[in-house]
Amino acid sequence: MKRVRLFIQVLIGICVCGFVSCHSGKDELCDHDKADPEPFNNYLEQQAVPQIVDYRSEADYAKGHIKGAESIPVSVVELDGTNGDCAYVKKVMAKFDVNKPLFVYGGKDAFGTNGMAVPGQLACKFCSVTLLVGGYDAWVEAGLPTEK
Repeated sequence: MKRVRLFIQVLIGICVCGFVSCHSGKDELCDHDKADPEPFNNYLEQQAVPQIVDYRSEADYAKGHIKGAESIPVSVVELDGTNGDCAYVKKVMAKFDVNKPLFVYGGKDAFGTNGMAVPGQLACKFCSVTLLVGGYDAWVEAGLPTEK
């Protein structure tokens, strides 16, 4: 029960954070692309050094992840109050170049399947954000390479 409550709080926090972080004047998340595993892999291969964010838990990341992915789990979401940017977005921006494409994935859960908030809030800051449809589970099912 505690886990479900935490999941709901995180989901609500991400949604709120995503709405606040977009400076487009709209009450929605910023646009991002979605790609199935094969096209997602093709996009990664086109990059000299792809910027990949795995926003699953650290435990899931340790079990396996896409080669070169950086673990930045969505676990605690808070607004920092300075200019409406989400602390999570700032954490990702600190590690990656906002002028280069960003590739993100979660699990098969609510975050990874529809990518409701994480890609949308990141797309407000990065030049291009692409979500892996179906998340890491879809990547594995497609037989694409992983590492531990």
